[in-house]
Amino acid sequence: MRRAQAQKAWDWEIGSVEEAILMLLPLLFLLLSQAAVTATGQQQQQWSQGACAPFSCGLFHDISHPFRRTTDPPQCGDRMYELTCDGDKATISIGSTHYLITQLSYKSGTIRLVDPKFASGSCGLPSQSLSPSDLSSSGFDHYQNSWWASFMSCRRRIEAQSLYQLVPCLSNKNNTFVYQK
Repeated sequence: MRRAQAQKAWDWEIGSVEEAILMLLPLLFLLLSQAAVTATGQQQQQWSQGACAPFSCGLFHDISHPFRRTTDPPQCGDRMYELTCDGDKATISIGSTHYLITQLSYKSGTIRLVDPKFASGSCGLPSQSLSPSDLSSSGFDHYQNSWWASFMSCRRRIEAQSLYQLVPCLSNKNNTFVYQK
């Protein structure tokens, strides 16, 4: 009888081990799958980091994601943030205009752009009209404290000078007065 009980206990233990293995098999599969995914991800990340190394453009150094150059591989950066580098100038296109980048800060998450007509010191109206919604559709969020200018052309001088600022270099041509608000 003791032998029968021992055999029964042994059968139970074998059954328990088999059940335990069957229960642990999915967990083991999950762990091995995760290890394979992690290893593959690390290899891809190492490959991407090598292929997408930080770069210099104009006067700016250590530029990386989301920015890219036209010559970068497709997986590097975002095409909406493609930079053109020409000597000491870095530009980015929004709509049909290439804006000069005058400041780029990863720390504050900001980029400062200047219309090329103003950057060259010439006096002219902006190359294109931009609103906050135009910038958002281009992948940029406008800064709440940013300065927006509206230009208007009038045939007569505006008397309320405190509300509008005359743009002298654009005014008095053909008896026209240009103001910015």
